[in-house]
Formats: sequence, C-alpha cells, structure tokens
Amino acid sequence: MHCSRFRPAGPAARGRLWPTVPALLAAFVIAALAGAQAPTPSDAARAEALALDQKILVSTKEGSEIMANLAYLSDIIGPRLTGSAALKRANEWTAEKMKSYGLANVRLEPWTIPVGWERGPAYARIIEPDNGRTLHIAAMGWTPGTKGRLEADVVALTARNANELAPYKGKLKNAVVLRGPPAVVRPITAAAPPAAGGEGRARGDSRPGEAAKPATDSQPPRRPPFEQSLAFRREMMDFLRQEGAAVMMMDAGKPHGLMTMTGSWRGADRASGPEPMPAVFVCHEHYALLYRLATRPAPARTRIEIEINNRFIPGPITVYNTVGEIPGSEKPDEFVIVGAHLDSWDLAQGTTDNGTGTSVVLETARILARCGVRPKRTIRFVLFSGEEQGLHGSRAYVQQHKDELPRTSAALIHDTGTGRVIGWGLQGRAAVKPLLEAELVSLKEVGFQELSLRGMGGSDHMAFEQAGVPGFAVQQDMTEYRLTHHSQSDTFDKAREADLIQGAQVMAVTAMRLANLPTLLPRDRPPRNPE
Repeated sequence: MHCSRFRPAGPAARGRLWPTVPALLAAFVIAALAGAQAPTPSDAARAEALALDQKILVSTKEGSEIMANLAYLSDIIGPRLTGSAALKRANEWTAEKMKSYGLANVRLEPWTIPVGWERGPAYARIIEPDNGRTLHIAAMGWTPGTKGRLEADVVALTARNANELAPYKGKLKNAVVLRGPPAVVRPITAAAPPAAGGEGRARGDSRPGEAAKPATDSQPPRRPPFEQSLAFRREMMDFLRQEGAAVMMMDAGKPHGLMTMTGSWRGADRASGPEPMPAVFVCHEHYALLYRLATRPAPARTRIEIEINNRFIPGPITVYNTVGEIPGSEKPDEFVIVGAHLDSWDLAQGTTDNGTGTSVVLETARILARCGVRPKRTIRFVLFSGEEQGLHGSRAYVQQHKDELPRTSAALIHDTGTGRVIGWGLQGRAAVKPLLEAELVSLKEVGFQELSLRGMGGSDHMAFEQAGVPGFAVQQDMTEYRLTHHSQSDTFDKAREADLIQGAQVMAVTAMRLANLPTLLPRDRPPRNPE
C-alpha cells in the first residue's frame, strides 16, 4: 500500500470514499472509548495520533530506499572528507533526493573552513633491529608530510603532565616519538560504547594516542578529565616542536590491525607560528612492537625509516549543510530538527559513520512527505558537514539560525552506526522525560526500550545543547561500531537494513510527535550536561 492514499482497483471503484487503514484504526479506537462514554476531544486527538504512528510505522517498512541510498553514498560517492569534492557531490545528491521526496525549501547552506587537506601515501619500516617489519600507519588528518624519507630513532614518551616532560629535554631532536604506552584494547567481542565522530568525544573507548595505564583485575584503566588531557596535549606538542622532534606516532587502539582516524584544521590554518608536526596512527599490534623495542635497556636502539606525503589546500574553502523541510501547518516558524552528519573520514567508505545516519534521515523525510503528513511545526532535515573535525557544521547552523533557536523545539541526531535504536539520551533534561514517555508509547512495538537521562557528547546534538536547545542523540545497539568507526572497515557490507528501517521508524514518529505537541519542549537544563 502506498501510504499517500489507498487506491481501489478498477473503474467501478472511482468516486467512492475509501478510508485509509489509519483512519479505520482511529475510528476503532474512538468507538472503543465510546463504549464506556462519549469520546472527548482529547480522546479523539489521542486516537488520531496513535493512528498516525501506525501509519508511519507500517509505511516505513514498505518500499524502503535506505539501502539503495546508502549504497550510492558508499560505493558511488565514497568517503566524504570535509572540504573535498566528494563531499560537495554528496551535498548536491542529497539535495536532489530531498527535492524528489517532495521537501520544500531545499538548499545548500554554506560555511567555510580555513584550509583543506588531502591524504597521500605513508610508509614506515623498522631498520634497527633489522627485523624486516613494515609498519601499518596512516597520517592524522590535517597534519603535514615529512618532506621526504627520514631515518630516525624511536623514543617512547611516557609523560602524563608538563612536569614529566623535563627529562626528555635535549633527547628528541629528529626523533620519532611514541605517544605513551600501548592502549588497552578490549577483546573484539566486548560490548563497549564507541569513541564516535568528531573531535572532543565525551564517550567511548580510550582516545587514540592517549596513554592508558595497564588494566588489572581490581583496577581498571583510568584517564584524566578531557579538559585536562587536552591542555596537556597542547603543552606536549609545543614541547615536541621546540625540541625538534620529527614525527609523533599514536596507537590506533583497535584490535586485529584496524586503524583509527581523527584530526582538525585547528593547528593547520595559522597565518604565523610553527607548522604542525607530522603525526600518524599506527595499528595497535605494530605500535606495541615499537614500544617494546624502544623501551629496551640501553644501549639497545630502535630506528625506523618513514615517509609521509600529505597536501594542504589553501582556503578559505566553502562547504555546505544540506537542508530541506516539511513546512508546519499551524506554526511554520517553529522547528523540529532531524539530522545526521554527511561528512566522513577517508580510510574507507564512511558507511557506518555516518552514511547510515544520513540514509535514515533521508528515509525519515521520504516517509513523512510521502504519507502526506501535515505537522503543526516545521520538520527541518539537516545533513551537517564538518562533524568529524569538531562539530563545525552544526555549530555553523546554530550561528546562522540563532534567531530561530528560541522557536526550535529539539534536534534529533542519528550518529552511532547501523544498530537498532534502543532509546533517546535526554542529556539530563528531566522535565522532558515524562512528556516523551507519554508521546512515544507506539515505539515499544519496534524495540524502542527507554528514555534515559544519560547523555553523550561528540555529535551534532551538542551544538544545539550548548545553545540551549534540547539536543538528543539516539542510543543504539553498537554492533561492530567500535571497530568500524573511523577505520578502514567502515564499509557498506557492515550495514543492517532491518535495524536502519527501525531507526527511521523511531526518528519519524519522534519528529512527528514533537512537531505536534501543544508547546515547545521545556528548556529546563541540568546543572551540568552529563557525559
């Protein structure tokens, strides 16, 4: 059945009034209520809302375009690094998709980045001891190359604060520096949340390249607060540059040769000051080998040859967020945002981070538009760019639309891969929880489990949260996301169609319910956003 209407076959049926299945359901519910007493307006409205939920849930499973869209994004367009031609193609393609689904006011909203970046080949090999080992490495985003092939000693730097840097003074000239001991890598079957998406994640595993104390049975590894860790990283990088270190190496921190990736233009766009240092991620197994070799007692020596080739693209470079709308029927100047990030890292296809979220947002738009729904508020669909470098696209949106923020009820974001959506994280907003518990009862039948006050950082909902707008990220079954995230394994074959369809059901019903609430969601904030 096409959810836009139920069409009887044959000419004899023309002119008849054919009720839709949701309309029949609404009539049934009202009739049931009337068995005890005459239905009130609130009873009728509740029945109508439940019928609309069912219409959305059923039609989302019919003729889904999620996998076709995800395949095009992954296989045809491919990885979508911010500032790249591929990301621009993805912006244009998603805009055309939104138009084909009947969305209004479809456009590309521009913002700029100061400098672009292209990855080149990277090579490293151990030459002392001469064990023939070629190392699996990948340059950190927005870091320069080495200006040719170098031979350098390897030094393991284990400092955890500025005071502990002093013993390395005078010992790092032209050295390759290992950033701390090997990470503690969980077994591949361990259930763990990801360190997903852009810089500054407040969730998940140890950040790549961060020293982690070895775990014991009684004492799990701990790390300093993020702000403290970030401040020390800046001090450490300044120290390494002053000492003349050649390259910094970081543990990818994933099992079985998987890589990771992050980076930002923050240090690469300086009009003056030192050039950023070449930095690479090393697969965990090779990093652990290097660390063992580099920490042998003197006079043992570890030496490698290394060459990194990257290219900066002078800016400013214009990039875009893709935007489309279903206009509100009663309050068109009030908004519910449904979003995901379109950009990705470049080691693979960017399927689960975040082609899956992009495809779910497109499918949510397609279903709501095709069903002919008329939300009271405008539902605005936004595919952000620049998320992976620090939520820059959503922050640009918030700045560009700052006059609309007081009239924006919430931002709903899908950004943790292909797994089933099990709940919404409400970022500690206790006043919102009872409202949504009453509104989202229909989602229980598709596996939606909870509305949690827990929060999560590091995705585009945080740009809204920080501006005072309720920003909620889906909580998902993580499946293999901890592995595919930012790695060369982030490929189309990891996508799970049934779970993505369920994600579209959750996004569509939630968006419609919020758009039809009598008022905007309350803005009461917890004393501090939970991490």
